[in-house]
Amino acid sequence: MSNSRIALFVVAAALASACSDSGTTPIGAPSSLRVINASGVLFDVLIDGTVAGSTLGIANVSAVTPITAGSHVVGVRTSSGAVTSLTVQAVTNQTTTTVVSPGVTGLAVSVLADTGSVVPVGKSKLRVAHLAAGAPTIELWRTQPDFQTPVHIMTPFPYGATSPYLQSDPGAWEVFATAPGGGARLATTGAVTVPSGERRTVVLLDSLGVLKFRVIAE
Repeated sequence: MSNSRIALFVVAAALASACSDSGTTPIGAPSSLRVINASGVLFDVLIDGTVAGSTLGIANVSAVTPITAGSHVVGVRTSSGAVTSLTVQAVTNQTTTTVVSPGVTGLAVSVLADTGSVVPVGKSKLRVAHLAAGAPTIELWRTQPDFQTPVHIMTPFPYGATSPYLQSDPGAWEVFATAPGGGARLATTGAVTVPSGERRTVVLLDSLGVLKFRVIAE
């Protein structure tokens, strides 16, 4: 088997596996890609025009996929055959995270920016992205290892926004959503343990009207 065919096989195998409802996406290999399905529909993932993973589920995050550093075209294809794509620049020792969301017409593909992500030794970091297009007005809260009283992550926190990385001690974080003003938890990550020197991205997604959090290890 040629090297190119082996590489495509590895890509397909990795993207074919999506996270379970409670799963945490594994830490990525150098130069890798993951796709978040915030679109509300099923789609296939294409890399440089080649099918790399079929039927990524609604409100799921693909497994990380090793790719070469440099320019790649990430495309998504719906059951109608429509393809939406975006050119991304894969960087050595980094995982590029793409988000597929509802667009004005069809789907929209974007990159979840990676900024302020360096974690000092003896600390942990966490950020949250609100990608639940169908969510009602909500408030997003967190507890963190050095402060267990719930506090807002960011106010206001509209759909499409991503918080800065928050820094705390190593240990257990929790992110949860409530109706405006607090009250019962509409969705929660439960305890998310972030060890020293590591970071997590939490994404809020909408699965056919049900809010779901996904935790991405980076």
